[in-house]
Order: sequence, then structure tokens, then C-alpha cells
Amino acid sequence: MWKNGLLLLWLLGVARYAVAQTDTDTLHHRKIYAVSGLGWGFSLGETTDILRPKFSNSLGLDISLANRHYFVYPTVDFLTFEYNQRENDPAYPYSLEKGRGNIYILNLAGGIRKQVEKLNLYAYAGPGIGLMSEPRAAVVSEPATVKINTVFYVTPSLRGGLGADYKLGGFFLFLEAGWLHPFRRMQDRQVHVLSLFGGLKTDITVLKDKVAQVIGIDGSK
Repeated sequence: MWKNGLLLLWLLGVARYAVAQTDTDTLHHRKIYAVSGLGWGFSLGETTDILRPKFSNSLGLDISLANRHYFVYPTVDFLTFEYNQRENDPAYPYSLEKGRGNIYILNLAGGIRKQVEKLNLYAYAGPGIGLMSEPRAAVVSEPATVKINTVFYVTPSLRGGLGADYKLGGFFLFLEAGWLHPFRRMQDRQVHVLSLFGGLKTDITVLKDKVAQVIGIDGSK
């Protein structure tokens, strides 16, 4: 757990540094955008028979750095799956089919961006930390009842991806494909997820000074 604490302190430090930066003449010049995406997460490899995609979403920030080609990209992924149990759990004598599993991951990625008029192409990668949940079926004989319990696991992770956004007025439309690898295994299988999200990046730069005051940065610089 101390490693997770150090990771969170490092993420907060990088985010603090990012908000303090300025940018040069670009579509993202001195901008902070709120990112809201909708889509799906598709399991890859060993977990394809365990996790099947359901509607998911992602929230985050796109924060420009002093060099216009680079940005910080903190996001939270809320990935939802249909869950089918394949391995026995000694604490639960019954297996579960068509339940719901979730992966909630806080990512702090760094990215590189290439601008072509109103279009931006970008790539990003970075560490993360989050929760994985698995449902379990608990059967009570008297009265005859099936109760769904949820088991949670904390996991570090890595995430990377490619995307494109296009400026329309004060916001961007974006499409993005990402790869996520939680280090915690699920049913003794490695987890790899391909995420596909599309949505909006909305300009919230006017809130930068207020945010800077809260975390102790002079927003006027």
C-alpha cells in the first residue's frame, strides 16, 4: 500500500505542475478542457470468456503544458462488463453467469499532440490505480434466496492510447482508442482491455484561477 501512496503523491505533484504551465499559439493555447466520453471496453486475451462489453464512460481533463506539443491527461475510466464466472471461489459454492463486473481506474497519462488546422492527433500513456469488482452468488436455503455479493480488489495499472479531436466553437469532438492493463489478475487470468470512447472536450479554462487558488498556485502567472 505504501507504493500506492507514493504513486498518488507523484500524480498530484505532476498535476500541480501542469496547471502552472502556459502554452504558445495553438488550439489548446493556455487551455484546460473537461473530457467526457462514452463507449465500450472490450476484454482481450485470457478474459474474453469472462468479460463481455457493456456501455461504459470516461471523465477527465486535457491540460496543456508550456510546450504546445505536450499535455497531461488525467482521466477516470468507468468500465462495465457482463461477468461470467469460470473459476471456483472457495467462499462461494455456486458459480455466477451474466453478472456485472466493473473496472474503475484513475489514470494520469502524459501525451504528445500534433495540430493540423482544427484537427489534433495525439498519443498518450501513463500509470494508474483503481478498483476491480467481481460479483459472487451467495445462496441461502432458509428462506430460499440468492444474494449477489461484490468482491473488490485494488490494482495499479498502465494505460495508453491514440486519439483525434476536432474543434467546433468552444469545444472539441473526439474519438479515442486506448489499451488498459490492470496488474491484478481476474479469475487467475491477466486482464487487458481495449477501450473505445467518443465525446466532447469542453473549455473550462475560466476555472483555472479558482482551481489554482485551491491548490496553492498563483493563477495569474
